[in-house]
Amino acid sequence: MDAWEHDGRKFEVVMASDVINDGMGLELTDLDSSESGPALVAFWHADGSGFDFVAHHTGTLPFAVVERFVAAARKRLPPSTES
Repeated sequence: MDAWEHDGRKFEVVMASDVINDGMGLELTDLDSSESGPALVAFWHADGSGFDFVAHHTGTLPFAVVERFVAAARKRLPPSTES
């Protein structure tokens, strides 16, 4: 889990495997939002079909946070066996 802050707003980023959907996901949760669950999800499919990017919330997110999230997904997904 990573904790991010932007202009006083707090966010949490979590990476997790998903056995049912066969892949890895990165989720961004807006901790200051009244909506529950992740605001954004980036999902890498292990079958090689690529990435999905889903916005779950109806509220707004700072563009800088979205850019940072996309950069984190590019860096952390797909999972690597390299150290």
